[in-house]
Amino acid sequence: MNRMTRAAAVVSAAAVTLAALAGCAAGGSSGSDGGKITLTFANADPSETWAKLIEGFEKENPDITVKQLNIPYAQYTSTINQRMGQGGGDIDLMVVDAGGAVLDWQNRGYLADISDLREDAVAAAVSEDMVTAREVDSKLYALEPWTTSQFLYYNTDLLAAAGVEPPSSDPSQPWTYEQLTEAAQQVKDAGAAEYPFLFDQWDTYYQLQMVGASAGGGDGIDAEGNVDFSNEGWQKALTWYHDLFEDGLAPRGITNDKNGALFQTGKAAFIISGPWGVSVANAGDIDYGVAPAPYFEGGEPATSTDSWSVGISAKSANVEAAKELLRYMTIDPTGNALSAEVAGITPTNKEAFADYVEQMSASAGEATAPFGDIMQYQLENNAVHRPAVVGYSVFEPGAGQLFSDIRNGSDPATRAAQADEEISAQIARLK
Repeated sequence: MNRMTRAAAVVSAAAVTLAALAGCAAGGSSGSDGGKITLTFANADPSETWAKLIEGFEKENPDITVKQLNIPYAQYTSTINQRMGQGGGDIDLMVVDAGGAVLDWQNRGYLADISDLREDAVAAAVSEDMVTAREVDSKLYALEPWTTSQFLYYNTDLLAAAGVEPPSSDPSQPWTYEQLTEAAQQVKDAGAAEYPFLFDQWDTYYQLQMVGASAGGGDGIDAEGNVDFSNEGWQKALTWYHDLFEDGLAPRGITNDKNGALFQTGKAAFIISGPWGVSVANAGDIDYGVAPAPYFEGGEPATSTDSWSVGISAKSANVEAAKELLRYMTIDPTGNALSAEVAGITPTNKEAFADYVEQMSASAGEATAPFGDIMQYQLENNAVHRPAVVGYSVFEPGAGQLFSDIRNGSDPATRAAQADEEISAQIARLK
């Protein structure tokens, strides 16, 4: 996969992350042959995503060969459950999704305890909670090579046409959602933009978790699997979300794959998006700026984060060799940078991260100059991780359906009460 610039690579990252593109399987059995060890790494990405990392690791470790098992995203979890349930399927390492996947797979006995890597991982990471978010009962079971955050991107010309002063780029002084709503209304009233405001991903828990958290609603689910979107904080957030569409500040009937392009082509005044939003905007002929993600007045700043993590199979015959690959992938700055290079996504190692944000911050001059400071501040101060709870696999899609129904006109209180009951019952059946 050729990449002309680092920024262009981020577009690929968004495509891989959001569209869950599938790669071709490259199977092979784990084991050793005349002192040479072969590791099988199961993932849900195109094989080229990890190719540079593997090439770099094999050069430094000539006695270890790494083979990929690329599984389509839609079948990834079921395939891992089937293979691990039948003895491991010769898998040595595997990507683990955010949320409750680590807890689920640890409960099933799939993941090896890698707590001996914790001290070095924390020392290398941009923030300690990038590591601790993958712990269960104070034991570490996976490490995250990549991360994300959220930004408020704005079209400078459209805001000027509407007489709106742009938001501050100071990460400690984000706009409130109330200020964003007022500005979007001003854009609408002035007829300055076809779409005053967009989320990069409508209806996803990944992006909307931070809205509920900032309003004081928590994660919407507790450690026992009780779902609560009816609490005061989530009702504030869901009512705000509902009213965006009722008031014509955000559009119904636009799918997630169109949102970035609408901003890129100058049809939207604001969009909340991830780091990939920089290269999406850079690819368009627009003047834009980057600001920190909003929060609710009277609430706490909160920004959604997380990406794939990687764990080691508890059934691997090559745990120590697998730890060396995981160490290279996450703790070693060179390896971590290689892991993120093709995908164009943000690396978690502090040295690799510094190089990444320097390049991204310089990619569009003044427009992107605040990018690195914003991202580091948010990761260190107000990042919210998806909850590691039993039943997350049914909670997340249930939350997505709740958000979709509210976007399309359902009453927030009535629909939330229904979701609380239905999703909680589904989780109870899993226990």
